[in-house]
Amino acid sequence: MEVGKEPLSSFQIFALIALACLNMQDGFDILAISYAANAITESWDISRSSLGIVFSAGLLGMMIGAMGLSPLADKFGRKAIAIAGLLASGVGMIIATAAPSIMILVLGRIVTGLGVGAILASLNTLVAEYAGQKYRGVAVAIFQLGFPMGAFLSGFIAAWLLDIGSWRHVFAFGAMTSFLFIPVVMVLPESMSYLAKSGRSDALERINKIRAKLGQDKLTSLPQGDNPPVRKPQSSFGATISQLLSRQYQMRTILIWLAFFLLLTTLYFLLTWTPKILIDMGFTEAEGNRGGRSINLIGMAGIVIVGIFSLRIKPSLVTSVYLLALGIVLFVLGMSPLSLGPTLLLIGIIGFFIHGSMIGLYSTVPDLYPVNIRTTGTGWAIGISRFGAVLGPALAGFLFDAGFTPQSLFQFFSVPILIASIIAFLLWREQKQHADQTLDYV
Repeated sequence: MEVGKEPLSSFQIFALIALACLNMQDGFDILAISYAANAITESWDISRSSLGIVFSAGLLGMMIGAMGLSPLADKFGRKAIAIAGLLASGVGMIIATAAPSIMILVLGRIVTGLGVGAILASLNTLVAEYAGQKYRGVAVAIFQLGFPMGAFLSGFIAAWLLDIGSWRHVFAFGAMTSFLFIPVVMVLPESMSYLAKSGRSDALERINKIRAKLGQDKLTSLPQGDNPPVRKPQSSFGATISQLLSRQYQMRTILIWLAFFLLLTTLYFLLTWTPKILIDMGFTEAEGNRGGRSINLIGMAGIVIVGIFSLRIKPSLVTSVYLLALGIVLFVLGMSPLSLGPTLLLIGIIGFFIHGSMIGLYSTVPDLYPVNIRTTGTGWAIGISRFGAVLGPALAGFLFDAGFTPQSLFQFFSVPILIASIIAFLLWREQKQHADQTLDYV
């Protein structure tokens, strides 16, 4: 039986479902704040710029956690970092629950973001390993759907908690579920690639125990490609970065960085601010929450469709079309006030295109670089995008205080999206013109 081609075992199914649910939990922890925002504003009478900083605080922590803490997984193991991330996320939620002031609330959101950022990097690796070769693509796609699904469900949970209590109950619920996931992660096996590189005397024995649970054949020695000597990328880090910016790859590197930055700036403006903006436009709190849920629910369909199109068309071209449509819909939404039905329809369409665009960019990156610098290229593109994620919500708050109306904000953020559409098209042109240079390395 070929390794990686076996049917999924019951333990694999349990592990993959657990990781998808954990990703949903992360979606709740990061985006529940958007549904609690109106209650926080009414409770403390804070300015829109202060609210924007609260929104960005969790994303700032997420960026620091992903870029600064996730590398520790190579030293201490994926499970250990995931458990530490859940602890940090839960503690951050407790701080937010008890926050007596806006500054303490910001601190709690940063701590929560740190935990989520550390968790996400470890989860991607574990999903790929648990799924095996045959089901890896499907498993990763389902896993990626977990975050928007968690954000979607957080709208219902937050609405219920706000009805029976206050905004503090939303964060208390997040803390409780974060801690509940710790024993779930503890029963999952460690990453086999980490064990192979760990230098532990019992590494082979532990790997074979995991492979038995996953229904895979026993190994007689550690995989050659995973032996400790293969650690050159760490010592040639600077050289790898210089390759990304070399004459051959400089144009595509700058373009993908810009596209990610502009998209994430708008994505997290929409994910965090939409419920509050709809309330400010005159809709009820329940209707505002429906708008926030629509972005994530319809967004999941956008993710699936962009994946189907990308089977036949370059993801960069599909993404360019998605971004163009998104920019147009954002501009139309900001033209004049609409009734609830048309507004929710446009919000749902925005969710479809913006989530699909995000996955489209993720799918574009591997085609831009040869295999020896592909991981670094992906990591840096995602890292640069986090700056946009932090900027978007805070910028919207300051624009509100500067006199922008809710409608004009939608039009303002249509501009970076239309620019990103042009960039994605240029990436497609770049790939067409230099296809032979990349394919030789794949």
